[in-house]
Amino acid sequence: MKRVLLGVLVVSALAGCSTPLERRQPSGSYDYTTQPEPVSLKVPQQLKTPAISSEFQLPGPTTGSQAMGARVDVRPPLQVLPLAPGTRLQEGADSVTVLIENQFEDINLKQEMLENLTKFLAHKSIPLTDTDSGAGVLKTDWIETVEEFGGSIWGKDEYRLRQRYQFNVEVKDNGRTGALTIELTDHEELIDEQDQDVILTDSDKRRYSIDMLNNAISYMNFQRKQERKIRQIQDSEGMALSLGKDADGHAAFTANADFERVWSRLDKVLPVLGFTVKDLDKSQGTYYVDYDPNQGFWASLWGDNDLLALKSGAYRIKLSEKNDVSFISFLDADGQPLDDELVTSLYEQFAQYMKKNARSL
Repeated sequence: MKRVLLGVLVVSALAGCSTPLERRQPSGSYDYTTQPEPVSLKVPQQLKTPAISSEFQLPGPTTGSQAMGARVDVRPPLQVLPLAPGTRLQEGADSVTVLIENQFEDINLKQEMLENLTKFLAHKSIPLTDTDSGAGVLKTDWIETVEEFGGSIWGKDEYRLRQRYQFNVEVKDNGRTGALTIELTDHEELIDEQDQDVILTDSDKRRYSIDMLNNAISYMNFQRKQERKIRQIQDSEGMALSLGKDADGHAAFTANADFERVWSRLDKVLPVLGFTVKDLDKSQGTYYVDYDPNQGFWASLWGDNDLLALKSGAYRIKLSEKNDVSFISFLDADGQPLDDELVTSLYEQFAQYMKKNARSL
């Protein structure tokens, strides 16, 4: 029994002595790294040079940093996981880029991306050395990962990985598509505070960049899902209307809600009230609608007392916003405001349906 225990202890001790650098190295001999360059076949002058096929010719040496021998990293490559809604991959040589689509028209995409990155880095306790919101650049300080290995009566050895990254955020002029690029700018690996002089290949840089980027995308995915849930709750809830005046002094309905929420709400309520949306221009905040109280479904569903006090015809319903208050104005087909008394008569039915839960519509 003592011999068995001794053998287990020896094996465990030997296994525990491998460093994090050695664990990712290939096994076997590295003799190939010291082999001389092959020489071409020398044919005496009196003989003919034989035909040599180039089918199995090995490529010659390439320039740049090359991983050979113990420097070869045998870990499998990482893959970018663009899990957040509206993200897709675009790769470069030393950097990795993810394209991000704007999910909500009322949100500044560049600001959203920078805020999510800043929150992600703060969540991971990663300090920043430089932040340029105008240029869309975030530079991290040293990010350190420490691992102890080995172990004996004399103590353990310490492996320290230190890295710095740069994030670049660019958004197209249309504000709909942005690019998030990450680049590994500095890399050090130390054992007991001694630099191991690790030279990274492009593949190595991409591996580390992808790992960091996947964490950032995962955080953005969480934030976007939370925002979507909040908006779904807001859209399903009704909103109160009040009678008031628009910017031109004409009778209008007012709501203490932003433009996007009221616009989305009108899209659901107008058909319920008997309007047919013929066209719309969101940039102008205008719905172009037709109303006919005596035609088809609405006339058979409602009694005379439930019909709006509007004549059949074309109208415009215009939405505007000022100081977080939205105004719903009513215009005729030529863009002229309806009479204040007529708009006031529409208020009760509009207010009733605007405050209903979405499931009740």
